[in-house]
Amino acid sequence: MIAALAAALLSVFGHLHPLQAEYYAEVIAEEAWHAGIDPVTLAARGWAESGYRPLTLHAGTYGMLQTRKRMVTLRAQVAEGARALRYWQEWEGRCKQEPAHQYFRHYTWGYRLPSWVKQETQWKMHRVEDLLQKRMEKHAKAQGPGAP
Repeated sequence: MIAALAAALLSVFGHLHPLQAEYYAEVIAEEAWHAGIDPVTLAARGWAESGYRPLTLHAGTYGMLQTRKRMVTLRAQVAEGARALRYWQEWEGRCKQEPAHQYFRHYTWGYRLPSWVKQETQWKMHRVEDLLQKRMEKHAKAQGPGAP
């Protein structure tokens, strides 16, 4: 899983060094497992928030997953982002705001989405999630049956 995710990250995000991709994949997979979420979804969120730049600072949010808490290490950033993503995934069915929308919009906006935010059906996070999944499958096929 980690090797396939690292290969997918490297093939999709050309600015990453191979060792970076491997470390990011390891951290993302482990923290996603601890939070009980899909690592590919967490990886796609990392790209949507910062383009895999862990030193990103924007509008009071910090790190690779743009959380409100300032974290020093990449692992802490990803752990906080994974917990937040899990929280908003669980919140999705309870939100009564109209029009209906997906959980990851709350990741960015919090409990109340601004009325001016457009409802779109094809989000870059989902496009990247699909692309990463396809690249992981391609990597798994290239490794052959029975590969770890």
